[in-house]
Amino acid sequence: MPDITLDALAAEIRQRLDAVDTKISDGVSDTRLAELIKTQLTSLAESDAEWVRKLRHGPTAAGGRELVGTKYARWGLSLADVEFLYDLQCSLRGQRKIGGAGVYDGPSEGLAKTFEVISEARYLPQDQVRQLDRKALDDLFPRIPVSEFHGEDKQLAKQGKYQLTGAYQRALLAMDTAESGFGQQLIGAQYVSELWEAPRKLGRVFPLIDSFEMTTPTAYLPVEVDIPEMLFVSESSTPNASPYATVKTGSQRVQVDAKKFVLHQMWSGEMEEDSIIAFVPFLRRQAAYSVAHYSDSLVLNGDTTAAATGNINSDDGLPESTKHYLAFDGIRHGGLVDNTANDTDAAGAITLTLINGQRVKMIDSARLVDWGHPVDPDDLIHLADPETADKIALITEVLTLDKYGNNATIFNGELARILSTRLISSIAVPRTEADGKVSVTPANNTKGQLVTFNRRGFKAGWRRRVMVETERIPATDQTRIVYSMRLGFGRFTPTGAASGIESVATVRNIT
Repeated sequence: MPDITLDALAAEIRQRLDAVDTKISDGVSDTRLAELIKTQLTSLAESDAEWVRKLRHGPTAAGGRELVGTKYARWGLSLADVEFLYDLQCSLRGQRKIGGAGVYDGPSEGLAKTFEVISEARYLPQDQVRQLDRKALDDLFPRIPVSEFHGEDKQLAKQGKYQLTGAYQRALLAMDTAESGFGQQLIGAQYVSELWEAPRKLGRVFPLIDSFEMTTPTAYLPVEVDIPEMLFVSESSTPNASPYATVKTGSQRVQVDAKKFVLHQMWSGEMEEDSIIAFVPFLRRQAAYSVAHYSDSLVLNGDTTAAATGNINSDDGLPESTKHYLAFDGIRHGGLVDNTANDTDAAGAITLTLINGQRVKMIDSARLVDWGHPVDPDDLIHLADPETADKIALITEVLTLDKYGNNATIFNGELARILSTRLISSIAVPRTEADGKVSVTPANNTKGQLVTFNRRGFKAGWRRRVMVETERIPATDQTRIVYSMRLGFGRFTPTGAASGIESVATVRNIT
């Protein structure tokens, strides 16, 4: 190839560019060129949806569509973060700013447009939410057996006048009281879904329990009490032979009531959009961890005993009325209080014999139900406080995590398997006194605890997804942020009484 100077190369490139420019200007007008470009882009847009998506939103990230080129992307906000910020700013609209210098206008134009483009969320007026709840109650009551009503309510129920019963009015009042004053509810939002899923993704106890969406404030779950007996009979050889004896299948039902829970936080300083952007991921992350931990604690440590003594979470002191565990009785309560035959005092170190004995206590021979030896081994769970779980993992016969093999399914917090049963460590299992209950004096809580339960014996219900609201408090230069949700919990019992619970066993007083 002959040598060529840079000046010669530049001259040749210029000549070729001039030729192209001349060809375009001589053969195609500016109007015609614009028409050609528009036609080609329109054709491309109609034939390639993925190209349009990339042009509008940028590349898809694991957490959702990236907000390429916006200040929200520069701060590292995800789709869920933008939705959270938008809802936060909407709730501030009309509230007085610091120093009385006007009121908050709500989301900026940029945030509003970004929200509209990337989010599929919408607002549902609270009146409409209440109408849906009212219809759910109307549909529920005709399905409740008349035997469940008492006194005047029973007579009204027999006549089909369920809406006149006191039970209906109380349910309606509870619905209105729980739902009033919330303005509008954001539905279908990514950040709400992530808070909703937090207990499943981050929790250790709650994810193990089946859940359902409650269409009414009170739900009833059917429970099989026993199986029908199969009879040995002779052949019916004559036309007038006697009918075979009949057998019954026992049944019960569990009532699940939705209870309201809130996270209440105070933040100082401005809540203007640009001021709060950097804190949005932190706020969402902390809220998610809180919902996960307390969902675990709710189903595990629930105890409705509001007295100076006796509550398993406050054995020697009256619990504050707002304590989350007062909402309903939980899993630990089943062995420590309800069915004490399923509770064992270790009075020393934990051993393989004590652990294996948990299974035996969970056999319901009268109804032919073996909660301790389920068909699916994953239904049975050993749950312990971290210190006790670490001690159990050192027992020679225990199969530790590193020996499972590559195909093992691991639950959150799982440390080992004991005779094929999973051992899970959770900070939600408290250190206690010798009786398995927590003292208000931390120094008294020195004993470990093992809770063994069959997860098919319990059910969690969601009535309302997480809702976020804010309130400006000028007098203290603070902003109040409140997350609220409604959750229910049911424990299966074949007798209808808590003393009949056989799906849980406890070992306490572990040194």
